[in-house]
Amino acid sequence: MLSLAYLSYDFPVLKLTDSIQKAIKVFHELELTNVAVLDGKKFVGNVTEEVLANSNHPGGKLSELTSFFKDYSLEADEDLFASLPLFEKSQFKLIPVVNDTQEWQGYISLNTVGEAIALNGFNGEDGGIIYIPFHIQHDSFSLIARIIEENRGLITRSCMLRNSKDALGLPELMVQIQTEQLSSVVQGLERHGVIINKAYVFGKREAADNERFDLFMKFLNP
Repeated sequence: MLSLAYLSYDFPVLKLTDSIQKAIKVFHELELTNVAVLDGKKFVGNVTEEVLANSNHPGGKLSELTSFFKDYSLEADEDLFASLPLFEKSQFKLIPVVNDTQEWQGYISLNTVGEAIALNGFNGEDGGIIYIPFHIQHDSFSLIARIIEENRGLITRSCMLRNSKDALGLPELMVQIQTEQLSSVVQGLERHGVIINKAYVFGKREAADNERFDLFMKFLNP
């Protein structure tokens, strides 16, 4: 499930040369959490309504505010679910997607991710997704899988993700689990020394609100 396959072009972008007033108008008309700002085709960062409102020069250009932009973005060849930590941390409802030269490719929306979760893997059952910083010399996927199964969990999907923000450059193992007791699975892994960066728990399909998939994504802090 590459992010590239789920791109949306239904939301606007802004240019560095656009005026702050134009950007404010975009936010007022569309009620967005963030908008990607581009320099040509290059992604520069996300501007928010708060940044615009706090500008000392409302008649100026967006290029004057670059130090306040938020740099949340996802690479096109990353897994769709790699966007979950970005949505959780930024509280955005749109994450810009870029290629390997930082050119803007489109957006991933929170609604899109919620729909993908509802339609893939869980089949309406409870479950969740966990992210594990994976060190090949210390961690064993077979051990992780055994602990999950011993705690009545079923792995429905797993993949390695690049984690450019890790100080040691460690990749992240993403595991999608079908279980009624995700907290027990997480606790079982931690008892065996497995570090959990993030864990997301999902309720049954009928608990999802089509207009607010942020209720469908609850951050679990065991």
